[in-house]
Amino acid sequence: MRNTAMTVAAANMHSPQTSWRRGFTLLELIAVIATIATLVALLLPVLGKAKIKAQRTSCLSNLRQLGYAWVMYKDDNNDYLTQSYPDTNADVWVKGDMTKAAEAGNVELIRQGKLYSYNQSPSIYHCPADQGVVINGKVTPTVRSYSMNCFMGGRDPKVGVIPSTAGGYVPFYTTYSEIPRPSQLWVMLDEDERSINDGFFVTDPTGDIWFDFPANSAHRHNYSVALNFADGHSEVWHYRDPRTRQVSENKTEQPGNADLARLANATATPK
Repeated sequence: MRNTAMTVAAANMHSPQTSWRRGFTLLELIAVIATIATLVALLLPVLGKAKIKAQRTSCLSNLRQLGYAWVMYKDDNNDYLTQSYPDTNADVWVKGDMTKAAEAGNVELIRQGKLYSYNQSPSIYHCPADQGVVINGKVTPTVRSYSMNCFMGGRDPKVGVIPSTAGGYVPFYTTYSEIPRPSQLWVMLDEDERSINDGFFVTDPTGDIWFDFPANSAHRHNYSVALNFADGHSEVWHYRDPRTRQVSENKTEQPGNADLARLANATATPK
């Protein structure tokens, strides 16, 4: 009887059920954890790139929709363009200064702009990668990420030349028919949160100074910017000049910067 019991016990020790209950050894657990860590390390960059691509696509879609609204406005207003100059201007495309806490999150200022009636979705004014502006040392979410080319739309000639370097260029385009090459001149772009204020984006047409500067960081589409153009199409521009990534404040001088020159050439035309 004793031998029989010992035989059964020995058999149970080697049965599949007993082996399953034994669980993982320490070495096996370490191997599993190492495998998971390797997979995570491989997947994170892929997921990061996918997120950037998705945000870039969404941003491009926003600008495309705003571009359609811009075209519809001129169609309804005898070819006159909605204006970009903001000060006390009833015909401005959008209102609100993103450097002011009371205005940065105010959707009503979006609704007061001349383009809102053509697409009543405030979300299209905001880039999904825009994390907000810093006001009084605190990050403040904003309702708008985009600004308009300062040469688009008429304004009072008494205002003078904007920017000061634009004396040799057409001061602004009042009507759509005045735009000489609609497929090559941009209307709106994704402005950097360190630069954005009103909806009036100032570009140096001589290509020497970043008066304002477009989205320019890793989290904003990995150092690329989305723009729409006067003919209705939109593009994403990737920066080519390494100096562009060094720009962190307005009025930065960088003569010879290829990215700044590219933007300047697509901003205005000589007289």
